Amino acid sequence: MTEKQAEAKTRRPTKAERLHDLVLERYGPRRASRWPYLVHGDDQFKFEGPERRRLLADLRAAWRERYQDEAPPASQDLNAAVDDLRRLAERADPDPVSTEDQAAEIVAARGITETPQDRGLGLVTRLEDCPLPDGYVIPEPYIITPDGVHLMKDDGTGFARVAWAWLFPVRVYIDPDGDQLVELACRDGRRWVCRLIRRAVTKSGRKLVAEAGDAGLPVIEAEAKQAERWLAAAEAANHAAIARQPVARQLGWQADGKTFVTGQDTPWRVEPRYSDQVAALAAHRPRGTLAAWKDAIAAARDHIIVQVGAYAGLASPLLHPLGLDSFTVDFSGRSTRGKTITAMVALSCWADPSDRSEGMLTWQTASVIGIEKRLNLVSGLTVVVDETRLVKDPALVDAVLYMIPKNHGRPRGGGWPNMIPWRAVVVSTGEQSATSFTSHQGASARVLSVQSPPFGTDGKASRSAAETVKEGVEANYGTAGPAFAARLQARLAEDGGTGKLRARHQELTEMLRGSTDMTGRRAPLAACLALAAELAADWGILPFRAPGVAAWSGMFASDEQRDNRPEMALDLVREYLSAHADKMCGSNDGSRPPASGWIGHEAKEGPALLPEKLREELRRRGWELDAVIPGWLEMGALLTNDKQRPAHLIPRRTASRLSRHLIFRREVIDPPDLEDGQ
Repeated sequence: MTEKQAEAKTRRPTKAERLHDLVLERYGPRRASRWPYLVHGDDQFKFEGPERRRLLADLRAAWRERYQDEAPPASQDLNAAVDDLRRLAERADPDPVSTEDQAAEIVAARGITETPQDRGLGLVTRLEDCPLPDGYVIPEPYIITPDGVHLMKDDGTGFARVAWAWLFPVRVYIDPDGDQLVELACRDGRRWVCRLIRRAVTKSGRKLVAEAGDAGLPVIEAEAKQAERWLAAAEAANHAAIARQPVARQLGWQADGKTFVTGQDTPWRVEPRYSDQVAALAAHRPRGTLAAWKDAIAAARDHIIVQVGAYAGLASPLLHPLGLDSFTVDFSGRSTRGKTITAMVALSCWADPSDRSEGMLTWQTASVIGIEKRLNLVSGLTVVVDETRLVKDPALVDAVLYMIPKNHGRPRGGGWPNMIPWRAVVVSTGEQSATSFTSHQGASARVLSVQSPPFGTDGKASRSAAETVKEGVEANYGTAGPAFAARLQARLAEDGGTGKLRARHQELTEMLRGSTDMTGRRAPLAACLALAAELAADWGILPFRAPGVAAWSGMFASDEQRDNRPEMALDLVREYLSAHADKMCGSNDGSRPPASGWIGHEAKEGPALLPEKLREELRRRGWELDAVIPGWLEMGALLTNDKQRPAHLIPRRTASRLSRHLIFRREVIDPPDLEDGQ
């Protein structure tokens, strides 16, 4: 080795080379998701702004510490070394992304300089109408931003959108069966939208979108799974803050036997089981004052039938403590006599009775399931079904009158309403009595029929009273029923209160029992109305004195003849035959048929009538032929032929034309004891 080579081998490194070695030894190049940086111990240095100046100062201090007798490199050399480190950091593998960094990235993209400690909760709580309860927190790894809810991904690949607007579980409701509903609050523009969702639906994102999407749920199906998890995480993190409250499925008495719900949030939240109950529920609200309502119905002080409407409206809460089944009060008679206004008085105790609400049902648009659902909405409130004249199928009235006292609907499968419960006094109106539609002889025991004109027949005075009452209850409603229920709750809470109430009801029942089996069966129902009248008068809820026993007996303790419906209908047939004897074929040798056609002919067994002619006449008189035929068959009034179906429609000829007839046995239609006035 030459001398020159040895000198080169032992040459001291240049200043630039020593600076390069120093920075590689001192700093570790790193790369975050958004920027490169350097690490020295617990210190981190970025390459821009104040962080770069701090890095250069640290590098000069390190140089002085190592090379104490030599001045630090020039600034351009230091910056060149830092730029070399930056290139190394930019090529480094990215760091695992922390949830804090991801949160900072999201909020920074939306104009927020740093991640708030509350993970964006303050954006919500600063609003005056914030629905979140005190103590609410946002669980990791979620963050709230002005445009929705976001999730920080665990794999460090960024973040995922959970909802396109704010969405929170804010309350849990528990119904009488123990089923839970979760109240979700979501932001829709400048307002909050709150919906109660079944617990099972909140656990399935797709079902949640399907059920609440139309209500403004800010979630699309592609993100439904994330929304499902967010709701579960938010509820778990806020278990102590989120209140658990009871929710009612029906108005009226609740399962605890003490609470009586008269409308939404009075005192409980009401969530009907069926969507088509919502409109009827909305009608149950107060308007005006009890005093104004009393002033309005005071115009009926001389009309006891209208007062019975008010008693029927207030009697429903008594069914539960008295242990009575549901029943019907039917107001029938000629139109324009105030039947509908009387029904409005009954409904106005609890709800809006006007046409602008859905408080009142009509037979014209009703169905069995529809009436079941309407009845199911209440357990101690009155339901009104108006105008039997408009019913499309008379069998509907028959079916409804039969099922009302059962306190539940029909058994069904396949997801249809199955034996849904209720308890109510039902008020029905129509030109013909509701019992004329039913083939069940026992209907009179389940229906209290009132056939007198509610406002009488006093012309101008009656009309004036009716108009005053109608205008008054349309402007003031929903106050008398809640007042009655509150006083009743207080009475029942007294020592022996229920027993005293039942004892008084039993006394009234005995007074109204009458002399027949049928009036005895009706007596507990009439006594319920009488008890409601006494209590309402004592508590100052009605402006009338309670009617005496004689008045109640006159209305509902009718004689047995009135309750024998088949025989009453048979009397109409006798009148029909007597008044239209000239329309029986053979009465004038059949040479000149009447303009309206023959109604039948005289058979050897008795008068043979064409069913459609008789049906038309009975309907004109307020009866349904199909409803009374079973009674006629039972009493043997009709000729039958077991070789054909139906056995009571016998083929015979009227004016040489073969058709089916109802043949009444002569010994029944014209018995000896009715001849010659005997």
